[in-house]
Amino acid sequence: MAAIQSDAAPRDRLPYWFSAGHLCIDWPFGALYMIAPAAGLSFGWSPAQVGLLLTIQSIGASLAYLPAGLLMDRVSNRGRILMSTFFWVSFGYILASYAQGFWPLAILMAVASMGDAAWHPMATGILVKAAPGQRARVLGIHAIGGAMAGVFAPLFASHLLDHGLFGMELDWRDTLIVVVLPTAVMGFLFLIHVSRQVPRVEPGTVARPDFRGLIRDWSTPFGAGLVAMMVLYNLGLIGATAMTPLFLQTDQGMDVWQAGQIFAGVLLVGAVLQPRLGRLADEVGRRPLIFAAAILSAIGGVIVYLSTDTYWIVGGLVLCLGALTSVRSVVLACAVDLSGRSEATTLGIAFAVLDGVGAFGAVLAGLIGETDLSRAYLMTAVCAGAAGIVAVMLPRRQSR
Repeated sequence: MAAIQSDAAPRDRLPYWFSAGHLCIDWPFGALYMIAPAAGLSFGWSPAQVGLLLTIQSIGASLAYLPAGLLMDRVSNRGRILMSTFFWVSFGYILASYAQGFWPLAILMAVASMGDAAWHPMATGILVKAAPGQRARVLGIHAIGGAMAGVFAPLFASHLLDHGLFGMELDWRDTLIVVVLPTAVMGFLFLIHVSRQVPRVEPGTVARPDFRGLIRDWSTPFGAGLVAMMVLYNLGLIGATAMTPLFLQTDQGMDVWQAGQIFAGVLLVGAVLQPRLGRLADEVGRRPLIFAAAILSAIGGVIVYLSTDTYWIVGGLVLCLGALTSVRSVVLACAVDLSGRSEATTLGIAFAVLDGVGAFGAVLAGLIGETDLSRAYLMTAVCAGAAGIVAVMLPRRQSR
C-alpha cells in the first residue's frame, strides 16, 4: 500500500526547516561549552571535572540515539514526535539550572541532552530516506544548523556571562535559562507550521528494522573498521571542543568573551565547509575527504601544543577543530552507506558510537591536560591521525 505522502518526493523546504530546528535544538548544548567552564570556576572544579561533566552529558545523550532511531523507523506520525524534543530539552535544562552540585547538574544535563539526542536520528533519518542519492548533501544542510549552534551559542553565552543582559549581571544559572528560549520558540513553530509537513506514512507501510541485517553489516571487516574510525574521530573532536574555552581562559589569559569569540570563529570554519564537503563527498567519495581533514587536524593539534604565540595557537585551533567539524556529515553518510536501510536506526547507531564512546574524549582530554591543557591537543592529534589512517585502510565493502 502506498504511503499517503511519499518520502521519495519531500517538500523542498523541509531540509531547511530541519536545519533551523537543528540550530535551536543544539543551541543550549553549544552554549554549555562556555557555561560548563563557568560553572566549574564557580564551584572550583578541576579541568578533569569539567571534562567529566560534559562526558556524562554526552553519555546520557547516547542512551537516546538508538531508541529514537528505532521509534522513527516504526511510527507513521513522525512530525509530532520530532516536535516534542524541543520541549524536552527546554524543561530539562531549566531544571538543570537549579542544581547545587556536580552530580545533580551532571544527571540533569544528561537527561536534558536525551531530547537533543533524539532529534538527530529522527530528523536525519527522514532526510536521507527522502534523498537516497544525495545523503551527504542533505546531511550537510541539516548539519549546518547544528554547526551554527556550535558557533553562535558559545558566543551568545560568553556575551551573557561577561556583559549580562539589559544591564543585569548573569551567572551561569541565569545564562542557562536564557539560552533555552530559542529552543522553546522553535518547538511552538514546529507545532504550528512544520510537524504536519513531515512525510507521514500509513502504519502498514512502516518497515520493521532488520536487526539481523544491521548486525551483519556492522560486524563485517568494513563495519568494524568504520566503528573504529568514528570512535577515534569523535574522541579527538570532543576532547578538543571541550577543552578549548577553558584553555583559552586559563592558559592564554583571555576573558570569557574573548575566548567565546575565538571558539566561535574556529567552529565557523567547519560550519561553512560542511555542506560543501558533503556535496563533494557524494561526487568523489568519502575516504579522501575524511583522511585530508584528519591529517590537517593532527597538524593543527601539534601546532597548538608547541606554540606560545597566540596567533599560531588560533591558527592551530582552526586546523584542529575546523577540519574535524567540516567532515562530520561525511562520517555520518559513511554509516548510512553501510546498510542502506532502516536509515533512522542506522543513524541512531552512528550517533551512539560517535557521541557515546567518543564522549570520553572530554574527560580524557581533561585528565591529560590536568597540569598543562595544551597536552589535550596532542591527544586530538593522535586520535585524528589514527582516524585518517583507518579511513584509508578500510577494506572494500562488498556490494549488497
